[in-house]
Amino acid sequence: MLDQTETTTSTSGHDQRRDGPLLPVTMAIADYDRTRLLVDGRVEPAGIDLGVTVGSIPEFCLVPVYEQYDVAEMSLSWYLMAHCRNEPVVALPVFPLRMPVHAYMYTRADAPYTSPRELVGRRIGTKRYRSTINVWLRGILKDFYGIVPSDFHWITPAEEGGGFVVPDGIEVTLKPGEMADIEAMLFAGEIDALFTPVLPEAVLRGDRRIRRLYPDSRAESRAYSRLTGFLPMTHTIVMSKRLYEREPWVARSIAAAVIESQRQWVSFAHADPKHLTACEAVYTLEEERAAYGPDPWAHGIKANRPALETFIRYAHEQGYIDRRPSPDEIFATNTLDL
Repeated sequence: MLDQTETTTSTSGHDQRRDGPLLPVTMAIADYDRTRLLVDGRVEPAGIDLGVTVGSIPEFCLVPVYEQYDVAEMSLSWYLMAHCRNEPVVALPVFPLRMPVHAYMYTRADAPYTSPRELVGRRIGTKRYRSTINVWLRGILKDFYGIVPSDFHWITPAEEGGGFVVPDGIEVTLKPGEMADIEAMLFAGEIDALFTPVLPEAVLRGDRRIRRLYPDSRAESRAYSRLTGFLPMTHTIVMSKRLYEREPWVARSIAAAVIESQRQWVSFAHADPKHLTACEAVYTLEEERAAYGPDPWAHGIKANRPALETFIRYAHEQGYIDRRPSPDEIFATNTLDL
């Protein structure tokens, strides 16, 4: 069963805080099931008095959270840009958000498109060109279909932000407004497809005029993961470099606590599908283990090196970063063995 007692994680090594009062640390993270025990205090990072702020998932893609909090969830693409610009931030090799990215391409229900190849030369609406999910999708389209970003006309309702500059040769048209306007443009035929990091409002309300691009997106996602060996991550946890340089042990303590929170939740959920409020949990858990392996949400560099190397390559090819750092370079040095 899910542990109802407080659990204090432990760290080891020369940088461990061994005595003295707990160190106050502020942290911002989304309220996922896998972070819930950390948010509510049932899992506590060793040596730390953790003050947790719960934020919305998109929030961690829009602002430099490392300027507001000691530790925070953050968009992986934004972090890579910040790292390569030598900004005062360092990441921990834990990944609170992963996505079956093929599920986030949409078109009209009456459109003829069923493959990315059929969208070449077409208009793609997206919240922001720089979104992490777009890095994955554009990289996948290049690797598997030979399609490059300049093959599309991109339309966005918001400025890019984050210091991102759209690369030369990419056509991005800014039409200010909310995401709902992008959906209206889809229905009006002003764009041909929608690449989105969040489920469209039309999907949430059951609008039959919208559908996913692939006739079987689930099969596409599973095939990609079988081929590559990973489920794409889109967020990581970052830490103020000032705090890291002053108290390096905090990196290991926070990372261990995130991992422990997820471990306890997964153990609870998989112990009995009836623990989950999902009608088909008994089937879903079995299907996901078969499709994605026993631990698709694993943390640490060793378990995620192929995914990280792929994402770094995509970010470099798409002009997010001017060089291609190794996964070992972008994370706190005392967390590389996690």
